[in-house]
Amino acid sequence: MTTTNEKLQTEFINGLDNVTDTTRKEYNAKLTQMTGKVQFDADEDSLLQFLSTIDNPNTRTNKAFALLRLRKFHGMPVAELERLRDDLKEEIRTHRKEHAKKNNESLVSYNDLLTTLDGLTGRDYFMNYMYVHHGLRNRDINVRYRPSLSKATKNENLISFNPQSKTNKVTLYICDYKTAGTYGPKTIVCKNPRLFTELKDMNMKNGDYVFKMANGGKPTINYMNVLSSKNSINNYGEGRIAKILVKHLLENKRYAELEELSKQRGTSLSTLYTVYNVQSN
Repeated sequence: MTTTNEKLQTEFINGLDNVTDTTRKEYNAKLTQMTGKVQFDADEDSLLQFLSTIDNPNTRTNKAFALLRLRKFHGMPVAELERLRDDLKEEIRTHRKEHAKKNNESLVSYNDLLTTLDGLTGRDYFMNYMYVHHGLRNRDINVRYRPSLSKATKNENLISFNPQSKTNKVTLYICDYKTAGTYGPKTIVCKNPRLFTELKDMNMKNGDYVFKMANGGKPTINYMNVLSSKNSINNYGEGRIAKILVKHLLENKRYAELEELSKQRGTSLSTLYTVYNVQSN
C-alpha cells in the first residue's frame, strides 16, 4: 500500500499546476498523513468508510479534497467524493454554529475585557491592548522598539514612540505576520495616553524587543504563543479575544470599525463574519 501511495502522491504533487507553494505543501502533508491508513486508488466506498472515522468535519473535508484532487489528477473515479464534499459543506456550517453558540455562552463580554485590561500593566497591558482594540495576533505584536521609524531598517515588526513627546503617539510597523503575503506591510497609529505611559515606563532602549527573551534576543513564535496563553485576559489567547471584539462590533452595528479591524488583523471581512463571528456562522 505505502509504495503505491507514495508513487501516486509524488506524481500528483510534482504535476500540480497553478497552485501556490503553500497549497502544494498542504496537499502533500494531508496525503502523507493518510499513507498507511487508506489506499489512494481503492474503490470510493473504501475511501468513504475511512473518512467517516474522522469526527471533525473540517478535517474530513480537507482530507477528502486532497484525495479528490489526487484521484482526478490520475483519472480515477471521484463522483462519491464530490458528493461527500458537497454534503460536508452543510455539516461544517452546522458544526460552526454549534461552536459559535458555545462560545457565545462561555466567553465574557467586551466590557469585561476592557475592565480587566485596565488592571494590567507593562508588557501584559500592551499585549492585551493590541488584542482587545486592534485584533492583532501573537506574531504581529512581536515588535522591536525604535525611537524613530524614519531612521529604522524596516525588515521586522517595529514599535516606535518618543518618550518625551506630548502627543502620546505610538506607531506600529508590521511586516511579519500571517497574511503579509496578501496584504503587505501595515502601519497602526495609536494615540492612547495609557498605552503611551505603559510603554514609556518600560524604559526600553533602542533595539529592545518588547517581549525580549532572557538573553535579550528576539522571541520565537512558540515563545510568543506561550506568553499569550499565560498572560492574555482569562488565558483566552488572541483568537478568542478577536471573537469577542467582532461580536461587540456587530452587535453595535459598528461596521466601519469592523472594516478597519479587517485591515489591521489582515483578515478578510468574509472570514471575520464566519470564523470569528460567535453569534452566527
